[in-house]
Amino acid sequence: MGKGHSIRKKLLFVLLGAAAVCAVFAGVGIVAKRAHATTVKVIPVADLDQTGFYGEGESTLYGEVTSSVTQKVELVQDAIISQVYVKVGDRVRPGDKLLTYDMTLKQLELELARLQKQNLENKLAQARSRLESLENGGPITDPEEEDHVPADDGDDDEEALYSPYLRASSQLPLRVVAAIVSGQMSPVLYELLDHDSIPYRGTGSEEDPYRFLCTGSKEGVVVKGSFFNKMAGYDAAGTEREEGRGACWYRLEFHENDQIADVEDPGLSLRGYYVRQGGALSDPDDEKIFTLEGAGQTEDGESVLTATPEPGITGPNEEIDEEEEDDWEDDDWEDDGLEEPSMTREEAIKYQKNNILAYELDIQKKALSISKLEKELEDETATSTMEGVVTVVGDPQTGESEGDGFIEIESDDGYYIKGTLGELMLEQVKVGDRIIGETYESGFSFTAEIREIASYPSTNDQDQYDMGMGNPNVSAYPFVAHVTEDLDLENGESADLKIGKEQQPDAGAVYLDPAMVRTEGGQYYVYKEDGGRLKKQLVTAEKSSDGFVVTVTKGLSRDDKIAFPYGSGVEDGAETEEGTVEDLYGY
Repeated sequence: MGKGHSIRKKLLFVLLGAAAVCAVFAGVGIVAKRAHATTVKVIPVADLDQTGFYGEGESTLYGEVTSSVTQKVELVQDAIISQVYVKVGDRVRPGDKLLTYDMTLKQLELELARLQKQNLENKLAQARSRLESLENGGPITDPEEEDHVPADDGDDDEEALYSPYLRASSQLPLRVVAAIVSGQMSPVLYELLDHDSIPYRGTGSEEDPYRFLCTGSKEGVVVKGSFFNKMAGYDAAGTEREEGRGACWYRLEFHENDQIADVEDPGLSLRGYYVRQGGALSDPDDEKIFTLEGAGQTEDGESVLTATPEPGITGPNEEIDEEEEDDWEDDDWEDDGLEEPSMTREEAIKYQKNNILAYELDIQKKALSISKLEKELEDETATSTMEGVVTVVGDPQTGESEGDGFIEIESDDGYYIKGTLGELMLEQVKVGDRIIGETYESGFSFTAEIREIASYPSTNDQDQYDMGMGNPNVSAYPFVAHVTEDLDLENGESADLKIGKEQQPDAGAVYLDPAMVRTEGGQYYVYKEDGGRLKKQLVTAEKSSDGFVVTVTKGLSRDDKIAFPYGSGVEDGAETEEGTVEDLYGY
C-alpha cells in the first residue's frame, strides 16, 4: 500500500470531521433562512449513510510510532509489598513477575465495603417500605426519628466506610482479621443493634441463640426496636411477619477488651450477657440500652434469662409498658398518646423520597468503590508488558523510588504504537487484543498487540481533544501496542489504527452523522418524512466509541428521508420538500 493512498485516506478523515462541524453550522443556517417558510427540506437517508466508511464494524484511532517505551509500575495505594522479583539491570520478557502485594488489608476493606453496601440496600428497602406506608395512610414519624444515611460526597473516607456497627472491626487482632477475610467468621463489635445487625454465631434456637458481640463501654449498646422486631420474626417496622421466620433466641455478649478470645469457646473472655427469646414488638425507632453492669454473670456458663433494662433514651413509645407490647400491632396509633408529628403527610412523603434518592446514590458510589477494590485485588502480581531492561527499582520498605514509577523497564524489542482510547471503548478493548494500522509517512500496514491500557485517563489536553472531539466529558486512556512485524518504520510518524475488524456490520443498519440524530432521556430520534409531513421517529441507535457516527439499527432505512433535526421549523406535522446533501452542507 503506497503513501498516496495513505495521504488520501488521511484527508478523508479530515473532511469527514469538517463535514460534521459544517453540518451543525450550515444546518443551523438552513433552519434560520426558513424560519418563516412553510416547508422543511428532507434529505434521502441513502445520501447521508456512511456505511461505506463505517460498515466494517471498526473503531478508528490514531497513534504514533516509537522505537522506545517505558513501562512504569505504579504502586497500588495502601497496598503492602510482599516481594520484589527484579533488580536494576535485569532483563525481562512479557509476563515476567516484577512484584507481588500482600492484599490481606485490601481484602478486608473489600469485605467491609460489601457489608456496608448490603446495609445501605437494606436501609433503602426500609425507606421504600416507609414511603409506601405513608402513601397508604400509615403513621408519620419525625425526621430525627428516621434511621437514614445522607448521601456522602463521593469520597470513601473512614466514616463512610465504617458504619457504627462496622468500624470496630479495624481494631481487631490480626488473627481475627484473617478469619474475617477467609470467611470463617465476622465478629463485628456493635455499638448499635438494629434490624440489619448480623450475629457472629448461632442458629436462633434456645440451645444455640444468635450471638452478638456488644461494646462493654459504660454507655452500653443501643438496641433499636427494629432489632426486637427482627428477633420476633417481623420486618423492621414490626408490621409484617417475614416469610419462613418465627421468634428466635438471641444473646447479647460482653467480652474482655471487647474481643472474643476464642470463637469456639466464648466463655474464656465472656464477662456478661443477656439472653432472651424474641416476641414483643416495638416501635422500630424506640431505643433501649444494655450495659455490662446489668448483664447476667455466671461461673458455669449456663444461660440466664435477664430482664430488659429500662429505656435510657425516651422514644415515641414511652407510654407503652412491657405488658402492652405484645398487643402493639393491634393498637391504634392515633389513640396511643403519641405526640403529633412535626410535619404533614405531604412533607413526610417528600422527605422520604429524598431519603430514597440519597440511599440510591450512596449505593451507586459504594458499588463503584467495590469495583475499584476488586480491580486492585486482580492486580496482586505486577508483570512485565515488554521485553527490555529494568532501569529503576524502588525501596519495598518505604515505597520510594528515584523514577516516576516504582519499577521502570525500557523496551528494546522493536517498534511500539502509542495512542489513546475513548472511555466508551474500555469495555470493548482489552490487553492482548490486536489492532491493524497504516503509517502515514512510510506507508506500511502492520499488526500490533495491545500491551498496556492505563487505569486512569490522560491529563493531556490534546489526548482529550483527539478522543473526545473537544468534549470535556469524554476521557481518553493511553494505551501501548507492540508491532508484531519486523518493519522499517519511522520513529515518531503517525498511523491510522483500526480495532474490531472481526465484527460484522449490522444488517440494514444506517450510519449517520451525530448531527442528524437527536437524543432525549436516553432515547434517540430523527425527524422523518411521512406522506409529505415531518414525523418524530423514535429509533434504536448507538453512538460509536470514537464519537464520529451514530449507528441506527431500527426505525429508519436507506429509503427514508430525514430533516436536519434542529430549529423552530422542525416539528411534527411540518410540510416537507426534498433537498440534497448540497443543501445541507452548503456546497
